Amino acid sequence: MPGSGLNPAADRKRRRLRRLRLLVVSAILAILFGIMGAMTQNVVAQLNTLRSAASDNLQWTLSQVDAEFLRFRHALDTARVEVHLGQTTAAQLADLRKRFDIFYSRIDTFRATGTYSTLRRNAEFKQNFEVIRQARDRMSALADLPDAGLVAALDQMDREAETVAPVVRALSVMGLAQFATHSDATRIAVTTTLARLALMAGGMFVAISLLAVLLLRMYRLSERRAVDQMLTTARMRTVIQTSLDGIVVCDRAARILDFSPAAEAIFGCTVEEVTGQDLLTLVKPEEDRDRSLAAALRNPAPETLGRLYVDGIGRDGRVFPAEISLRVAEGDQGQIFVLFIRDISQIRQAEADLIEAHDRAVAGEKAKAEFVAVMSHEMRTPLNGLLGTMSLLADTRLDPQQKTYLGSMEVSGRLLSALVNDVLDISQLEAGMMRLQSRPFRLSDIVEDVIANQHGLARVNGITLDWGWQSPPFEPAVGDPDKIRQVLLNFVNNAIKFTPRGGVRIEIEALDPAAPVSEVELRVIDTGLGIAEADLERIFRDFEMIDSSYGRRSGTGLGLGISRRLAGLMGGEVGVESTQGEGSVFWMRLPLERSAAALPLPEGTAAVPPDAAAPGHALSVLIVEDNEINRIILHDMVTLAGHAVTEACDGREGVARAAETRFDVILMDISMPVMDGRAATRAIRMGTGASAAAPIVAITAHALPEEVAAFRAAGMTDVLKKPINRKELLAALAEVSGAAPQAEGMGAVARPTGPLFDASRLVPDDSAPVSAALRALTGRFIDQMDAMALDLADEPQAGDPAARMQLLHRCAGAAGTFGAVALHARLHAIETAWKSGDSQPLADAARNIPPLWQETRGQILAWLERMPPGA
Repeated sequence: MPGSGLNPAADRKRRRLRRLRLLVVSAILAILFGIMGAMTQNVVAQLNTLRSAASDNLQWTLSQVDAEFLRFRHALDTARVEVHLGQTTAAQLADLRKRFDIFYSRIDTFRATGTYSTLRRNAEFKQNFEVIRQARDRMSALADLPDAGLVAALDQMDREAETVAPVVRALSVMGLAQFATHSDATRIAVTTTLARLALMAGGMFVAISLLAVLLLRMYRLSERRAVDQMLTTARMRTVIQTSLDGIVVCDRAARILDFSPAAEAIFGCTVEEVTGQDLLTLVKPEEDRDRSLAAALRNPAPETLGRLYVDGIGRDGRVFPAEISLRVAEGDQGQIFVLFIRDISQIRQAEADLIEAHDRAVAGEKAKAEFVAVMSHEMRTPLNGLLGTMSLLADTRLDPQQKTYLGSMEVSGRLLSALVNDVLDISQLEAGMMRLQSRPFRLSDIVEDVIANQHGLARVNGITLDWGWQSPPFEPAVGDPDKIRQVLLNFVNNAIKFTPRGGVRIEIEALDPAAPVSEVELRVIDTGLGIAEADLERIFRDFEMIDSSYGRRSGTGLGLGISRRLAGLMGGEVGVESTQGEGSVFWMRLPLERSAAALPLPEGTAAVPPDAAAPGHALSVLIVEDNEINRIILHDMVTLAGHAVTEACDGREGVARAAETRFDVILMDISMPVMDGRAATRAIRMGTGASAAAPIVAITAHALPEEVAAFRAAGMTDVLKKPINRKELLAALAEVSGAAPQAEGMGAVARPTGPLFDASRLVPDDSAPVSAALRALTGRFIDQMDAMALDLADEPQAGDPAARMQLLHRCAGAAGTFGAVALHARLHAIETAWKSGDSQPLADAARNIPPLWQETRGQILAWLERMPPGA
């Protein structure tokens, strides 16, 4: 708003413009006044000239020349007549001389007076004047004669006068005409000057009128500005009086010029007490001198102005946190500073309370997550006992009724296990503890797994279950196959349960199958009961069930809620389309990236059949488990498969038995008293006992991705999740016994019973050719490992331990990539021990690593020789 004072720069600009306009008008008026003064002086001069009647005198003089010449001739004629009559007197001759002298003086006036200079410059006038002058001189000689001589010369004088009479007449007429012209020019000049003067006077009048209007407008504007300034001042005073923030004005020397009531309340000082005082006495000295209030006052640069945080000091000595907003303004005496000060004690207290509440909430969530993890373990442990016992009981001789009861018990146990898993998943998702894994996989493998899992249920319900691609296959892809499988399994399980007839079909469609990244939609289509439109929005909520009556089908209402959360965690979404009585379509859309890596055979091709036997030879298995029931079940499962079992009741006993005896496989529980499974594994790996390199399989209810990673970091080979499934246990025994080395100890690496090298890390199967590029990379890997082994063998104790650890860390990553599984496990165990503060395994690396690498190197070279070359 103009004149509001809210924009001082604009007000200053407007004032400068007004002053400039006034200055321009004043300059114009001064110029006009000067011009008018000069013109007035000229007119006055001309009027003075006219007032002196010089022009009239000149014309009268010219006319008198002719008149005096006529009087002279009249006196001459009279004298001649008197001479002829003989009556001439001296008085008549004197009168003649008098008239001649007057004529003489008139003619002499033209010659000697400057007034006639203009006439004398005229050639004709000059010529006539010269003729008259000569005749005058001749007649003057005659007039000067004595009376007798004059009487005798009267005729001669008359002839001279007769000769010059026309010239005198012409001279008089010429002079009159010249001066008449001059008089006319003078009158025109005066008239022009008067006209100009009048015009200038009019301009002056207009300018004065404009100046008057401008002054009037400025006066009215100043009145309005004064009123606006009063209103603005009143508003600003009201704002300052009612502001909760203290407002302090000071100069460059930090002297306080003004102090608002809010500032008085904040600091406990009155405006009279602080006016003229140093502002810096009201705040504590700041540690950061470059970003302090004193620095901002000394150097009001943009980087020092703005928002500052200081500790204020009240009159009573109270120190409080304050927030200051600092700006620079122009005052009557130069630059001033305006500070808005706020006591932020309550804000800081609220922030502290909020942080404390957040910490309590985080602690509560952590406690909740820990409680859920513990409870899931506690629930899974008896479940493991129940399901394991039922699995063992199924292998005994039972009558039909007992088998029926056992089947019912097993179904109930599996349902209870699924419910425990669902509750754990919900807790992990709510606490943000669930993490995604990213690895190459085939969507077709996932779908076939789901169909194989649900095929029996579909057959019991009398419906068909199939699947198909609706676009070119988009695989292999990169993502979390376990989460995708879980969502798809929930969809299919629900579809089968609510489809009394017809069938269920799984469709997969990549929206852009040729692109490296595409959105993939998985659809589960059924011909079941359908869902009412009003219920579509709530079926993905936790614990929501469409049919909550006593006759509802089984379910907890968790599966679809978990599916929605899992899809969101993977960056996708889920939805449903349904018509009641006709069926439903549940879909999940996920952004997936195509994998460029080659995959091994489809998942499941190496799975152990239901009645699979153990590997070709019996294994020596150490079971480390504190729960007696679980230990008995594991013992029976392993022994029934033809293996030898040794038991340990806790981790410390397991470490001792592993040090005494060489075992083919160690089954290690995680949660145990005295020493837990991870600590026991690290102790085994870092030691030099007989089973230091034996495969160790974790048996746990803790199966979060970060926990699995921690188990592997501790040196574990594989993880089995409770409750233990007999098929999965036998498959794990078969896998680890054929892929992991066995040794007498870390000190003397014996020849392993299984391969040290897993070629499936590099090629999908044994028939696949090995490309030249892969052979070259494998050669470089061998060179790198040879250099590492040589360095360790030559200088086992030399060099910086941290540098040697970095070398082993790099080699461990390369070993894992190229399938050197035993070497990778040994190097990883050394790294884990180093991180835990134990440097002894690193010191023993020179004795343990080179022999193990030589064994692994031989297997890699043998594999390269027998594999067919590729392009």
